[in-house]
Amino acid sequence: MDFDLLVRETADVFGVTPEDILGPKRTKHVSMARHVVMACWADHHPYQDTANRCNRTCHSTVIWARQRILNEAEMDVSFAKMLAAISNRCQFGAEPEEKKKQIEICA
Repeated sequence: MDFDLLVRETADVFGVTPEDILGPKRTKHVSMARHVVMACWADHHPYQDTANRCNRTCHSTVIWARQRILNEAEMDVSFAKMLAAISNRCQFGAEPEEKKKQIEICA
């Protein structure tokens, strides 16, 4: 998984900028997007690495963010689907526009 792609995809879904996610903003929407990035990245990487990439100083921030996202996904099915979609797009990539057009034409 590519960290920059994860940040871009998450920013796109939440309607914020990648700079917001990696910056100091603490609005609810930006914080949730940042926590999604931290939770997804921390699934496959060390917590301190995740904190460093998100411009945070302590790995405990990542632990808390990951728990928050897991709890939210447990309570909200649409949120869980959104997380899965972000993860899939980062792992497998989005379909190129040309391929989408070909599928539509053939259908």
